[in-house]
Amino acid sequence: MCFSAGYISVSFGEVNRLQNSQNGRRRRNGSDSAENRKKGKYTGYLRLVAWTLVLAAVIISADAIRRQASHPEGNGGLSVFVDRTGEKEPSGTDETSEPESVPAEAMPYEKKEINEDDFRPVVKTRADLSLGELVMVNRANSYNFPNISAHMVKIASEMDGKSYKVSYNTLQLQKEATDAFNRMMADFYDVFGSGDVTVVTAAVTYQEQNESYRPPAADAVLLENESQMAPGFSEHHTGYAVDLKLVSSEGKISAYDGTGNYKWINDNCYKYGFILRYPNSKEAVTGVAGTPSHLRYVGVPHSYIIRENGFALEEYMTDLKKYIHGYEHLYYSVFGYDYEIYFVPADEAETVVPVPKNEDYSVSGNNCDGFIVTITRKSEELKNEELMNQAAQNQEPAQTGEDGQPLITEVTQEGVQVTDMPAGVTAAESQASPAVPAAEQTVTDTGER
Repeated sequence: MCFSAGYISVSFGEVNRLQNSQNGRRRRNGSDSAENRKKGKYTGYLRLVAWTLVLAAVIISADAIRRQASHPEGNGGLSVFVDRTGEKEPSGTDETSEPESVPAEAMPYEKKEINEDDFRPVVKTRADLSLGELVMVNRANSYNFPNISAHMVKIASEMDGKSYKVSYNTLQLQKEATDAFNRMMADFYDVFGSGDVTVVTAAVTYQEQNESYRPPAADAVLLENESQMAPGFSEHHTGYAVDLKLVSSEGKISAYDGTGNYKWINDNCYKYGFILRYPNSKEAVTGVAGTPSHLRYVGVPHSYIIRENGFALEEYMTDLKKYIHGYEHLYYSVFGYDYEIYFVPADEAETVVPVPKNEDYSVSGNNCDGFIVTITRKSEELKNEELMNQAAQNQEPAQTGEDGQPLITEVTQEGVQVTDMPAGVTAAESQASPAVPAAEQTVTDTGER
């Protein structure tokens, strides 16, 4: 067997042959001459060198294996950095924070050239991670309770009074969620004429959740409903979730199961920005048993994307992390609007979030490790439609004479002529003028056709 290290190679067979030869000569000659002792000493040196080289080869091989394991093929040990070019420094510090590092193997897209002149930086804090319609609160992510009082409204003061009910007039919800819920329930009422749907739970405080908290059994795999969420871990804290029941005009209370006429709500809620937060098919993901009576507002277009891909909110939040600013963004179109969505990983203290300078946008934290920016643009079709409507509204109204009778518009070779003639009197009857061939008639009024 032969071991090698660098360019040095030693044969153990050769070493053993020399040793046996020396021992044989000692037996034949019966003497231990100085020459034999010298050769024996030489053989000992060879053994020492051989074992030293063996040890070195083992160490080198182990190090090579370690290096290969730490840098998988295709990665090369490189990291991809989020480009922070053009960001303003976070206020209150002179230190330049290190760019957020993302493992190269986690990035599915190549870096894109971004025109930084189209963006401006806004600074977000760790507290801002819990603000926005995409915050994810679950058994693993507690809510940080930022001040959202300015965005909350009493549902009873916003509802129409016929399409649904509330169990308490004090129930509150985020304003944008309330408006969307009102539109949905008004449409439901127009279809079915039923006002039995009742909001029984909306936004709750830490104290209110603590009072209604029912701890699950120690061996429970799934939580039965939101009441088994520990205080601080219920998404009702966000003001974006509602629980529903049915209360008839006679006061009879029954469970809301999303069947019958009410299936319309669960099937169409995504069109209004809501999702079914705990579907039966996603129990293993959410950790909560299927709950058809619990709706969560996430806004359009996110509700559409979640619906079309069959995501739970947890899965959507994970998927969005692929679309980091400066790489491939997520695009979606609905209702005549084009949306562009991207993710900005959060830094330790303050995060600089690039947002468009001249376009509508929203920023939402995910309540965990980053911010989602949603840019809203009118589609070209919607722009053209609005231009046509505006042109139609800007057309001049019909002109009338002093007697209130409409003036007659006559098409002549000189263009459109308005004459003060009574209604029903033709231009031919009013004055003798040569007829104008239809092919030569021109229209020069400013109204668009």
